[in-house]
Amino acid sequence: MCGIAGVLAQGAVAEDLDAALVRLAHRGPDDSGTWAGPGVVLGHRRLSVVDLTPAGHQPMLSPSGRYVLTFNGEIYNHDELRAELVGRGHVFRSRTDSEVVLAAFVEWGEACVERLVGMFAFAVWDRDDRMLTLVRDRIGEKPLYYAHVGGRFAFASEIAALAGLPWVPTDLDHDAVRLFLAFRNVPSPWTIRAAIRKVPPAHVLRLRDDRVEVEPYWRPEDHLAAPRLQIDRAEALDTLDGLLGRAVRGQVVADVPVGAFLSGGIDSSLVTALMTETAQRPVRTFTVGFTDAVHDESPHAALVAQHLGTEHHALHLDESAALALVPELPQIYGEPFADASALPTRLVAASARRVVTVCLTGDGGDETFGGYERYDKLGRYAAPARALAPVGGAAQAVAHRLPPSVRRIARIAGMSAPDVARTLLAVTSPRTVARMTGGPVPPYPGGPWHLGDVALRHRSMVSDLTGYLPDQLLTKVDRAAMSVSLETRAPLLDHRVVEFSLRLPPELLVGKSLLRELLHRRVPPALVDRPKQGFTVPLGRWLRGGLRPLLHDTLTPAVLADAGVVDTAAVADLLRRHDAGENHAAALWALLMLCLWVSAPPAGFRTAAHG
Repeated sequence: MCGIAGVLAQGAVAEDLDAALVRLAHRGPDDSGTWAGPGVVLGHRRLSVVDLTPAGHQPMLSPSGRYVLTFNGEIYNHDELRAELVGRGHVFRSRTDSEVVLAAFVEWGEACVERLVGMFAFAVWDRDDRMLTLVRDRIGEKPLYYAHVGGRFAFASEIAALAGLPWVPTDLDHDAVRLFLAFRNVPSPWTIRAAIRKVPPAHVLRLRDDRVEVEPYWRPEDHLAAPRLQIDRAEALDTLDGLLGRAVRGQVVADVPVGAFLSGGIDSSLVTALMTETAQRPVRTFTVGFTDAVHDESPHAALVAQHLGTEHHALHLDESAALALVPELPQIYGEPFADASALPTRLVAASARRVVTVCLTGDGGDETFGGYERYDKLGRYAAPARALAPVGGAAQAVAHRLPPSVRRIARIAGMSAPDVARTLLAVTSPRTVARMTGGPVPPYPGGPWHLGDVALRHRSMVSDLTGYLPDQLLTKVDRAAMSVSLETRAPLLDHRVVEFSLRLPPELLVGKSLLRELLHRRVPPALVDRPKQGFTVPLGRWLRGGLRPLLHDTLTPAVLADAGVVDTAAVADLLRRHDAGENHAAALWALLMLCLWVSAPPAGFRTAAHG
């Protein structure tokens, strides 16, 4: 895992990347390098994981000198690819997967990405054709941002590295603000800064003669639209067992210590159990516990760890340490990010980094095997919402005055299935956000909703797979872990596992039943069968207690105005009602993250009012 950056501009010199590489140092503390050619500079920060020798130094040139690579990620099938490339005449001087990617690009061009199994974001500069190619992995585990302004182009692993470049405008993107307040994250391709964009997952970007093309190279909807596999539950379980076993075996390979995050839930317990089947020593596992028993999964994790015989490390969350970390979140994420579980994720990552350099996670199980309750709700609500179309506007307008038993249906009256799904995902209603910010919330992107012959549950899962998963969950883990130079890997997101799930009959994708049954083969059901808890914190209590001074001091009319919030009275009303005992924690946390970022942005932010 590393950090990458580059600048293409007339007169570009290596020093143009100095500040950017400093801002990426946490992603790669082991080595730093730059390569400069006429009008182009590429940079790299290295976290050494495979082949720790200087042979892995980047940027890396092909033997002919034509191609220059800067690479972030891990390729789990690099040994197989290396053997194939050796058979085609390539000679290697290291054991790194980066050199394999470079040789694969020389051999097959950008089509090499179809052969890669892993997580990655990389850039290749073709010195002969003067073309830059950027590629991001299929699911979006690794981040990649870019800016294209007035004949100059730059890319980097994090927003702050780009925002520090003096020619990149730092104005606020108001659509991004609205999306963030509604959904807790800024979805791809937006960022909070109007001049900076994300390369979406599974996309390639080409830059040549100052023209940018961005297009997908992998589409999950293609697999979703294919005929369902004619497979029964027993066959599905055995096939999935083999796919997951292969994924885990590939992802535990490293020349540094490897561990696992273990919450005691289905996904992380299954990943850990599979690790123990190949490990030569007890697997190191890490969890975080809370003093608040409602949010504390650490006793469950300890029981699973004991059964599997892991070397278990439990961090018991000190509330004061968690609260002290809150003002640092804008620096860690580079833009507003309002998933409060970023706090324990960052703390457990720091604890794990003292022992290991790589941790496997259980991310992706819900999106690929149907774990979220909102998939069931969508199935229940979509038809009634559509039937209420004639009175939809009126019902939504009075929904807040109706009894709770009918309020939810009234709020979605007249909505299409995609809009119902987005409403279930939102933490603040788009109507409320529009009133606060003076403009409509753009549709949350993603989702193969046009595939009417595909089950609604399956379409909603793929919408999460291409949106919510990379933009919220994977962003949360990557930034939290890489801020302390810890690499994370997600075996459940091996694209071969994902493609298998996309073709399963929908009845096999309810409640993660397949993952649960595979876990029962390895762990007694009594240890893991309990209601889904989630990785949450007592946010409502914190915002009335230890965080209340920060909340009230930060959400001032002046700061809110700078953040693009025009109805400051509505925010004051939310504060008052939350203090009185109502639960508005999610909306207030999003506002706090936005305003903290505006008050102390990572690099050179110009507010809406002063831009």
